Amino acid sequence: MSLLEIRDLHVSYPNRKGEFFAVDGVDLTIEQGEFVGLAGESGCGKTTLALSIPQLLPEHSRIAAGSISFNGVDTTALNEEGLRAIRWKEISVIFQGALNALNPVQTIGSQIQEPIRIHDESVSKKEAQDRTLELLEAVGIPSHRASDFPHQFSGGMRQRVMIAMALSCMPKLVIADEPITALDVMTQAQILDLLRSLCDKYKLSMLLISHDLSVLAQTCDRVAVMYAGKVAEQGPTSRVFGSVGAQHPYTQRLLRAYPNIRHERKFIDGIPGYPPDLSTLQVGCRFADRCDVALSRCATEVPDLIDIGGNQSVACHLVSENQVGVQ
Repeated sequence: MSLLEIRDLHVSYPNRKGEFFAVDGVDLTIEQGEFVGLAGESGCGKTTLALSIPQLLPEHSRIAAGSISFNGVDTTALNEEGLRAIRWKEISVIFQGALNALNPVQTIGSQIQEPIRIHDESVSKKEAQDRTLELLEAVGIPSHRASDFPHQFSGGMRQRVMIAMALSCMPKLVIADEPITALDVMTQAQILDLLRSLCDKYKLSMLLISHDLSVLAQTCDRVAVMYAGKVAEQGPTSRVFGSVGAQHPYTQRLLRAYPNIRHERKFIDGIPGYPPDLSTLQVGCRFADRCDVALSRCATEVPDLIDIGGNQSVACHLVSENQVGVQ
C-alpha cells in the first residue's frame, strides 16, 4: 500500500459563472520514503493539489470528486476533528513565505514547540524543549538561538526554521510548497541538500513543489508535471530527465526554456501563448493551442495518461500513436 494515493481528484473554486476546476482529474502516488517533485507554470494547480491533501484549501473551494488515501485512510471523508489528528502529526507543510508563516511576536523556539505539545500530549514541556533544540541543530541553526524572533534571521535561516517546525512531530509526509523561491542560488542549494538529507535520515516522504525543473531533477526520485489542472507527464527522474527523456511536448518545451551549461550558449526558447482560461469549458488537450506538434484530434479529444513503460506516464495523443515527439 502506498503512503499517499490520489485518484481522479477534482478541486473547484467559485466564480461568476458557477465554478472552475483548478485540479481536474489528477492521479498521484507517493511511496514511503519517496521524494516526489511537482512542477508546472504558475496557476497550473500545484498548490491547490498539495493543500487538498491535508484539507487546507481556501474558503469556498471544495473537493468536488475523487479520493485522497493517506496511509489507508480517505482524508476526504474525515471531519475536522479527524483532520486535526492527521495535520502536522502525519502530514506537515513547509509554506512558501517563511516570513509570513512565522509569528513575528513569538520566539522561534516557542513556535516549534507548539505543534509538539498540541499533537503529542504525552510529551512534557522539557522534552518538547529538548526536541526543539535538537531540530534547530539538525537544520543548521545554533540551539541557543531558540529564544530569537523571526525578524532576527535571514531569509534562508527563516526557511530552516520552517523546516524544523514541519519536522517537529516527525510526520510521515512533508509538503514543501516552493520552499526556495525567494532565496539566492547558494542558499537554495543548501536548503535542497538539507531537505534531501533530512528525508533520508528520518525516512520521510516529501512532495516538493517547484516551477524549476532543474531543482526537481537534482533532488527528487520521481517527478510529475502539471498543466492547466491536469498531469501532463510523470515518472522517475532518471527517465524523464535522463535515459528516456521527457515525452510530452509541454515538458520538452519547459526543459528547453532553461539554459544548458553543457551545450553551446544560445537564447532561451520560451513557450509562446498563454495557459487556457479554466473558467471556460475545456475540450481536447489543454496544451493544443501552444503545441507545435499538435494533431487534429488534439483539439477535440482529451488525451489519457498512458503508461509508456518504466513507470513513466504521458498524456499525449502523439505519444499514444507511437510517433516521434519534439526533440
